[in-house]
Amino acid sequence: MEVTQTIKDKIELRFHELSKAQQKVANFVLSNPTFIGVHSAAEVGDKAGTSETTVIRFCYALGLEGYAQLQKEITLFVFKHTPTSTLGNYISSKKELFDDQCLIENGMSQDSSKIVGIAKQIDKQLFSEATRKLHEAKNIYIVGAGASLLAAQWLHFTMNILRPNVKLFQTETAELIRTLQEIDEHSVVVVISLHRYYKEPIQIAAALHERGIPVLAITDSRLAPIHKHCDYAFFLEQAELSTIDLMPALVSFLNILVTGMMTFDPEYYNTQRVKYDDFQNSFIADRWS
Repeated sequence: MEVTQTIKDKIELRFHELSKAQQKVANFVLSNPTFIGVHSAAEVGDKAGTSETTVIRFCYALGLEGYAQLQKEITLFVFKHTPTSTLGNYISSKKELFDDQCLIENGMSQDSSKIVGIAKQIDKQLFSEATRKLHEAKNIYIVGAGASLLAAQWLHFTMNILRPNVKLFQTETAELIRTLQEIDEHSVVVVISLHRYYKEPIQIAAALHERGIPVLAITDSRLAPIHKHCDYAFFLEQAELSTIDLMPALVSFLNILVTGMMTFDPEYYNTQRVKYDDFQNSFIADRWS
Protein backbone atom coordinates (compact mmCIF):
# COMPACT_ATOMS: atom_id res chain seq x y z
CA MET A 1 0.00 0.00 0.00
CA GLU A 2 1.42 3.37 -1.06
CA VAL A 3 1.96 5.89 1.74
CA THR A 4 1.28 9.49 0.70
CA GLN A 5 3.98 11.96 1.69
CA THR A 6 2.85 14.95 3.71
CA ILE A 7 4.27 18.38 2.98
CA LYS A 8 6.27 18.06 6.22
CA ASP A 9 7.80 14.81 4.92
CA LYS A 10 8.72 16.46 1.62
CA ILE A 11 10.43 19.38 3.35
CA GLU A 12 12.36 17.20 5.78
CA LEU A 13 13.41 14.77 3.02
CA ARG A 14 14.83 17.51 0.79
CA PHE A 15 15.97 19.97 3.45
CA HIS A 16 19.72 19.38 3.07
CA GLU A 17 19.46 19.75 -0.71
CA LEU A 18 18.04 23.24 -0.37
CA SER A 19 20.06 26.43 -0.54
CA LYS A 20 20.60 28.32 2.72
CA ALA A 21 17.97 30.87 1.73
CA GLN A 22 15.50 28.11 0.89
CA GLN A 23 16.24 26.44 4.23
CA LYS A 24 15.13 29.68 5.92
CA VAL A 25 11.85 29.38 4.06
CA ALA A 26 11.57 25.70 5.04
CA ASN A 27 12.06 26.48 8.72
CA PHE A 28 9.51 29.27 8.55
CA VAL A 29 6.93 27.08 6.80
CA LEU A 30 7.29 24.30 9.36
CA SER A 31 7.09 26.73 12.29
CA ASN A 32 4.20 28.81 10.93
CA PRO A 33 1.96 26.54 8.81
CA THR A 34 -1.25 28.53 9.36
CA PHE A 35 0.48 31.72 8.16
CA ILE A 36 1.17 30.12 4.77
CA GLY A 37 -2.46 29.33 4.07
CA VAL A 38 -3.61 32.96 4.15
CA HIS A 39 -0.57 35.01 3.08
CA SER A 40 1.19 35.61 -0.23
CA ALA A 41 4.59 34.28 -1.28
CA ALA A 42 5.97 37.81 -0.94
CA GLU A 43 4.77 38.07 2.67
CA VAL A 44 6.25 34.66 3.49
CA GLY A 45 9.55 35.69 1.94
CA ASP A 46 9.57 38.88 3.99
CA LYS A 47 8.81 37.03 7.25
CA ALA A 48 11.42 34.36 6.48
CA GLY A 49 14.07 37.00 5.76
CA THR A 50 14.38 36.08 2.09
CA SER A 51 12.34 37.03 -0.98
CA GLU A 52 9.27 36.04 -2.98
CA THR A 53 11.54 34.54 -5.65
CA THR A 54 13.22 32.31 -3.06
CA VAL A 55 9.82 31.11 -1.82
CA ILE A 56 8.80 30.17 -5.37
CA ARG A 57 12.12 28.38 -5.97
CA PHE A 58 11.62 26.55 -2.67
CA CYS A 59 8.27 25.25 -3.95
CA TYR A 60 9.85 24.00 -7.17
CA ALA A 61 12.68 22.37 -5.20
CA LEU A 62 10.05 20.31 -3.35
CA GLY A 63 8.58 19.16 -6.64
CA LEU A 64 5.51 21.37 -6.32
CA GLU A 65 3.91 23.22 -9.21
CA GLY A 66 4.08 26.54 -7.40
CA TYR A 67 3.09 28.48 -4.30
CA ALA A 68 -0.62 27.71 -4.69
CA GLN A 69 0.12 24.00 -4.34
CA LEU A 70 2.21 24.67 -1.23
CA GLN A 71 -0.74 26.51 0.30
CA LYS A 72 -3.09 23.65 -0.56
CA GLU A 73 -0.83 20.96 0.90
CA ILE A 74 -0.10 23.01 4.03
CA THR A 75 -3.85 23.54 4.57
CA LEU A 76 -4.55 19.80 4.29
CA PHE A 77 -1.66 19.04 6.66
CA VAL A 78 -2.86 21.52 9.28
CA PHE A 79 -6.39 20.10 9.30
CA LYS A 80 -5.20 16.50 9.55
CA HIS A 81 -2.68 17.15 12.32
CA THR A 82 -4.39 19.77 14.47
CA PRO A 83 -5.24 18.35 17.93
CA THR A 84 -8.94 17.52 18.09
CA SER A 85 -9.44 17.66 21.84
CA THR A 86 -11.21 20.93 22.47
CA LEU A 87 -11.69 19.97 26.11
CA GLY A 88 -7.97 19.18 26.46
CA ASN A 89 -7.02 22.59 25.06
CA TYR A 90 -9.53 24.24 27.37
CA ILE A 91 -8.20 22.54 30.51
CA SER A 92 -4.57 23.21 29.54
CA SER A 93 -5.28 26.91 29.08
CA LYS A 94 -6.78 27.09 32.60
CA LYS A 95 -4.06 25.29 34.57
CA GLU A 96 -2.25 28.47 35.58
CA LEU A 97 -5.45 29.72 37.24
CA PHE A 98 -6.03 26.65 39.41
CA ASP A 99 -4.00 28.01 42.35
CA ASP A 100 -4.59 31.69 41.64
CA GLN A 101 -5.88 33.59 44.67
CA CYS A 102 -7.50 36.08 42.27
CA LEU A 103 -9.15 33.44 40.12
CA ILE A 104 -12.27 35.47 39.30
CA GLU A 105 -10.48 38.71 38.38
CA ASN A 106 -7.62 37.13 36.45
CA GLY A 107 -9.78 34.51 34.75
CA MET A 108 -12.29 37.07 33.49
CA SER A 109 -9.43 39.42 32.59
CA GLN A 110 -8.07 36.68 30.31
CA ASP A 111 -11.45 36.45 28.58
CA SER A 112 -11.53 40.22 28.23
CA SER A 113 -8.06 40.30 26.66
CA LYS A 114 -9.04 37.61 24.16
CA ILE A 115 -12.17 39.54 23.21
CA VAL A 116 -10.15 42.71 22.60
CA GLY A 117 -7.57 40.78 20.57
CA ILE A 118 -10.26 39.23 18.38
CA ALA A 119 -12.02 42.59 17.98
CA LYS A 120 -8.86 44.04 16.45
CA GLN A 121 -8.92 41.34 13.76
CA ILE A 122 -12.38 42.26 12.45
CA ASP A 123 -12.51 44.05 9.10
CA LYS A 124 -14.61 47.17 9.83
CA GLN A 125 -15.71 47.70 6.23
CA LEU A 126 -16.80 44.09 5.88
CA PHE A 127 -18.61 44.33 9.22
CA SER A 128 -20.51 47.40 8.04
CA GLU A 129 -21.51 45.72 4.77
CA ALA A 130 -22.60 42.52 6.53
CA THR A 131 -24.67 44.24 9.22
CA ARG A 132 -26.39 46.40 6.59
CA LYS A 133 -27.25 43.23 4.71
CA LEU A 134 -28.76 41.78 7.90
CA HIS A 135 -30.81 44.93 8.44
CA GLU A 136 -32.15 44.90 4.88
CA ALA A 137 -32.86 41.16 4.74
CA LYS A 138 -36.48 40.09 4.52
CA ASN A 139 -35.62 36.83 6.31
CA ILE A 140 -32.65 35.72 8.40
CA TYR A 141 -31.80 32.04 8.81
CA ILE A 142 -29.28 30.92 11.43
CA VAL A 143 -27.33 27.66 11.22
CA GLY A 144 -25.17 25.96 13.85
CA ALA A 145 -24.35 22.40 14.96
CA GLY A 146 -22.52 20.88 17.90
CA ALA A 147 -20.88 23.55 20.06
CA SER A 148 -21.90 26.17 17.48
CA LEU A 149 -25.59 25.45 18.14
CA LEU A 150 -25.49 27.20 21.54
CA ALA A 151 -24.29 30.41 19.88
CA ALA A 152 -26.82 30.01 17.06
CA GLN A 153 -29.64 29.70 19.62
CA TRP A 154 -28.47 32.84 21.43
CA LEU A 155 -28.36 34.81 18.18
CA HIS A 156 -31.80 33.56 17.17
CA PHE A 157 -33.32 34.46 20.54
CA THR A 158 -31.83 37.98 20.50
CA MET A 159 -32.63 38.83 16.88
CA ASN A 160 -36.14 37.45 17.20
CA ILE A 161 -36.92 40.06 19.86
CA LEU A 162 -35.79 42.88 17.57
CA ARG A 163 -37.16 41.97 14.16
CA PRO A 164 -39.55 39.56 12.42
CA ASN A 165 -38.68 36.56 10.22
CA VAL A 166 -35.65 35.19 12.07
CA LYS A 167 -35.48 31.40 11.93
CA LEU A 168 -33.17 28.78 13.39
CA PHE A 169 -32.40 26.03 10.90
CA GLN A 170 -33.88 22.66 11.83
CA THR A 171 -31.75 19.87 10.39
CA GLU A 172 -34.41 17.13 10.36
CA THR A 173 -34.65 16.08 6.72
CA ALA A 174 -38.25 17.11 5.92
CA GLU A 175 -37.97 20.47 7.72
CA LEU A 176 -34.53 21.13 6.21
CA ILE A 177 -35.74 20.51 2.65
CA ARG A 178 -38.74 22.78 3.18
CA THR A 179 -36.50 25.55 4.53
CA LEU A 180 -34.03 25.23 1.66
CA GLN A 181 -36.93 25.57 -0.78
CA GLU A 182 -38.29 28.76 0.79
CA ILE A 183 -35.02 30.69 1.06
CA ASP A 184 -34.60 33.32 -1.68
CA GLU A 185 -32.21 36.12 -2.60
CA HIS A 186 -33.93 38.48 -0.14
CA SER A 187 -32.74 36.30 2.74
CA VAL A 188 -29.43 36.18 4.60
CA VAL A 189 -28.07 32.97 6.09
CA VAL A 190 -25.78 33.17 9.13
CA VAL A 191 -23.63 30.07 9.57
CA ILE A 192 -21.60 29.53 12.75
CA SER A 193 -18.95 26.87 12.09
CA LEU A 194 -16.39 26.17 14.81
CA HIS A 195 -13.65 23.57 15.17
CA ARG A 196 -14.66 20.02 14.26
CA TYR A 197 -16.60 21.80 11.51
CA TYR A 198 -19.76 19.74 11.30
CA LYS A 199 -20.60 18.80 7.71
CA GLU A 200 -24.29 19.80 7.71
CA PRO A 201 -23.81 23.58 8.18
CA ILE A 202 -21.04 23.57 5.55
CA GLN A 203 -23.20 21.60 3.11
CA ILE A 204 -26.12 23.97 3.69
CA ALA A 205 -23.87 26.99 3.13
CA ALA A 206 -22.41 25.46 -0.04
CA ALA A 207 -25.84 24.71 -1.51
CA LEU A 208 -27.21 28.18 -0.78
CA HIS A 209 -24.05 30.05 -1.79
CA GLU A 210 -24.15 28.27 -5.15
CA ARG A 211 -27.70 29.59 -5.62
CA GLY A 212 -26.55 33.15 -4.96
CA ILE A 213 -28.08 33.41 -1.46
CA PRO A 214 -25.99 35.74 0.77
CA VAL A 215 -24.15 33.69 3.41
CA LEU A 216 -22.46 35.24 6.45
CA ALA A 217 -19.99 32.86 8.11
CA ILE A 218 -18.49 33.06 11.58
CA THR A 219 -15.64 30.66 12.29
CA ASP A 220 -12.41 30.25 14.25
CA SER A 221 -9.80 29.80 11.52
CA ARG A 222 -8.91 31.27 8.13
CA LEU A 223 -8.40 27.68 7.00
CA ALA A 224 -11.90 26.58 8.03
CA PRO A 225 -13.80 24.82 5.20
CA ILE A 226 -16.77 27.24 5.45
CA HIS A 227 -14.53 30.01 4.08
CA LYS A 228 -15.15 29.19 0.40
CA HIS A 229 -18.93 28.96 0.77
CA CYS A 230 -19.79 32.46 1.99
CA ASP A 231 -19.97 36.12 0.99
CA TYR A 232 -18.95 37.53 4.37
CA ALA A 233 -16.49 35.71 6.62
CA PHE A 234 -15.48 36.69 10.16
CA PHE A 235 -12.58 34.82 11.73
CA LEU A 236 -12.44 34.77 15.53
CA GLU A 237 -8.91 33.40 15.91
CA GLN A 238 -7.15 32.69 19.19
CA ALA A 239 -3.89 31.01 20.18
CA GLU A 240 -5.45 27.74 21.38
CA LEU A 241 -7.98 25.88 19.26
CA SER A 242 -10.61 25.59 22.00
CA THR A 243 -14.24 26.00 21.04
CA ILE A 244 -15.23 26.15 24.71
CA ASP A 245 -12.74 28.91 25.46
CA LEU A 246 -13.85 30.86 22.37
CA MET A 247 -17.48 31.07 23.53
CA PRO A 248 -17.20 34.34 25.54
CA ALA A 249 -15.62 36.10 22.55
CA LEU A 250 -18.09 34.49 20.14
CA VAL A 251 -21.14 35.66 22.08
CA SER A 252 -19.55 39.10 22.43
CA PHE A 253 -19.09 39.26 18.66
CA LEU A 254 -22.66 38.11 18.02
CA ASN A 255 -23.84 40.79 20.44
CA ILE A 256 -21.97 43.49 18.52
CA LEU A 257 -23.22 42.01 15.22
CA VAL A 258 -26.78 42.61 16.42
CA THR A 259 -25.80 46.09 17.58
CA GLY A 260 -24.29 46.83 14.16
CA MET A 261 -27.55 45.75 12.50
CA MET A 262 -29.56 48.09 14.76
CA THR A 263 -27.43 51.14 13.92
CA PHE A 264 -29.10 51.39 10.50
CA ASP A 265 -32.51 52.21 12.04
CA PRO A 266 -32.43 52.50 15.87
CA GLU A 267 -36.00 53.81 16.09
CA TYR A 268 -37.40 50.80 14.22
CA TYR A 269 -35.62 48.29 16.45
CA ASN A 270 -36.66 50.09 19.62
CA THR A 271 -40.28 49.99 18.44
CA GLN A 272 -39.96 46.26 17.79
CA ARG A 273 -38.53 45.76 21.26
CA VAL A 274 -41.36 47.72 22.91
CA LYS A 275 -43.99 45.71 21.02
CA TYR A 276 -42.30 42.49 22.05
CA ASP A 277 -42.14 43.54 25.72
CA ASP A 278 -45.77 44.70 25.75
CA PHE A 279 -47.06 41.47 24.25
CA GLN A 280 -44.84 39.32 26.46
CA ASN A 281 -45.94 41.11 29.63
CA SER A 282 -49.65 40.93 28.76
CA PHE A 283 -49.36 37.26 27.78
CA ILE A 284 -47.65 36.32 31.04
CA ALA A 285 -50.13 38.39 33.09
CA ASP A 286 -53.11 36.72 31.40
CA ARG A 287 -51.58 33.28 31.75
CA TRP A 288 -50.84 33.49 35.46
CA SER A 289 -53.73 35.69 36.66
